[in-house]
Amino acid sequence: MRKKRIYICCGSGIATSTVIAKKVKEVLDKNSIPYNVEQCTVQQISSKVSTLKPDLIVSSAQITTDVQDVPVVMGRSFLTGIKVQDTIDEIVNILKD
Repeated sequence: MRKKRIYICCGSGIATSTVIAKKVKEVLDKNSIPYNVEQCTVQQISSKVSTLKPDLIVSSAQITTDVQDVPVVMGRSFLTGIKVQDTIDEIVNILKD
């Protein structure tokens, strides 16, 4: 299986995206999904998508720019602890070949 490219974004590209990235990596490791995870800001996402189209975007904030049909999963559950399993299932279903 090829490495899945995943962008994790939040308002600053530092705080909440770091927490979410850690959780996403744990999920991917547990499900034996190879990955390349990169953090960025919501403002950077459209230019990053046009440069290297990812397999998935996980965001803590609403994305209002064009992401060219790339699936977007809201990652707030990793911060709140509410409906975490639903988010995990969504990520795994998108990335499993």
